[in-house]
Amino acid sequence: MDLFKLVRISDVFSFLNAISGLLAIFLAISGILNNNPPMFNVAPILILAAVFFDYFDGKTAKMKKIESEFGKQLDSFADLVSFGVAPVVFIFLMFGDIAFLFAYIIFLVAGITRLARFNVTPKLDYFEGMPITVNGVIFPLLYFLKVDAIVYYAALVLSGVLMVSRIRVRKFS
Repeated sequence: MDLFKLVRISDVFSFLNAISGLLAIFLAISGILNNNPPMFNVAPILILAAVFFDYFDGKTAKMKKIESEFGKQLDSFADLVSFGVAPVVFIFLMFGDIAFLFAYIIFLVAGITRLARFNVTPKLDYFEGMPITVNGVIFPLLYFLKVDAIVYYAALVLSGVLMVSRIRVRKFS
């Protein structure tokens, strides 16, 4: 199988999504290790950039009629990095508190489950459960609003519950 034939222009946006999430993790870690708050402050901006790339991934695939199973899988892996792993790492580094390990685990497991369910469910006119991408807006927003740690932890658990719920969420496409 020639991988270069599988990758379409819309998939480039998925790669940019994942790269943004990875860079957010790296800059958050580096910001803490090097006591460099400006570097740490870039991490939530990169998570927001990942939302932008995720949007254009889907939009481009639909516009060009190049949606594929391969692209769907790439998108989910990228989303896991940017909207599942990056927020947890960022929040942990911000507060350095292992006491809320339960919230981190709930959030991550729910995100993985949400993406797996999306990948095996037939295409619907709505999302079942809150899309994981929403976390790419929630957690940077909380950061810029400078809320207390408990708000983050409540948001992690609530987001986890909403991602695996059966609520119908309108698609914006």
